[in-house]
Amino acid sequence: FSAGNNENSIEAHIGINGEANLDFLNIPLTIPEMTLPYTTLTTPQVKDFSLWEKTGLKDFLKTTKQSFDLSVKAQYKKNKDEHIIPIPFYAKDFQVLSTPNDIFIPAMGNITYDFSFKSVLITLNTNVGLYNQSDIVAYFLTSSSSVTDALQYKLEGTSSLTRKRGLKLATALSLSNKFMEGNHDSTFSLTKKNMEASVTTSAEVQIPILRMKFKQELNGNTKSKPTVSSSIELMYDLNSTATGTINHKLNLESLTSYFYIESSTKGDIKGSVLSLEYSGTIDSEASTYLNSKSTRSSVKLQGASKVD
Repeated sequence: FSAGNNENSIEAHIGINGEANLDFLNIPLTIPEMTLPYTTLTTPQVKDFSLWEKTGLKDFLKTTKQSFDLSVKAQYKKNKDEHIIPIPFYAKDFQVLSTPNDIFIPAMGNITYDFSFKSVLITLNTNVGLYNQSDIVAYFLTSSSSVTDALQYKLEGTSSLTRKRGLKLATALSLSNKFMEGNHDSTFSLTKKNMEASVTTSAEVQIPILRMKFKQELNGNTKSKPTVSSSIELMYDLNSTATGTINHKLNLESLTSYFYIESSTKGDIKGSVLSLEYSGTIDSEASTYLNSKSTRSSVKLQGASKVD
């Protein structure tokens, strides 16, 4: 353990080296025969099952005595800038404004945090930072590496606040893993004349029983008139027993004189059950227009299905 404080920074560090005993994985497990609820299916009995030998841990760990390294470091870099807040006070006798006193508040500095854990089975790393420059930026990254693919991942995110010509907040997130990937981006900006926002999210899942892709977009602004638009796309495959797509769109406009909204949804599905093939489609559209003098609405719905 170490810590320090000087005119430029404050920091602390913790390092640990140790050993873990995994002998409990050698204890044989016995699971009795069970009947699944609401079915006639029965699971077979498992007797004297060793997690250490049967799951492959014995092959790449070699021994139940495992060593590990742990490191944690935190640092605060001081900012030499100061915020000056004037505090005026009044003389008791004359009740007139006197010479103001100033309160000096140090500006926020930069904060960083680093964490790491290393062992034969897995290595974990995490980095976090908060930076106060011309923009305020927050950042984090956490990741792992392992002999097992399912335990490997990377999660990263950034967020920044810009104060030039108004306010703008931007955020980005990303996740990657053997079974899942995803991204998220969003921006919100505010000026004297306009407010604008956009959000985009996408994800992809791939596991033995399901493959899926998802995307969502949302946009809005008040430039000439308040408008909002949204779209959602989904594609899925349930191990070839059912595949399909869904698409949804929404648009909205509004002023003091009128209000308009329209929506559309399209979807399809196909698959097979017990040697029977089936398919279906759906298509719907709806819109509404409203002002002080009239109201107009329309709805359209179509659907079809087939079984062979």
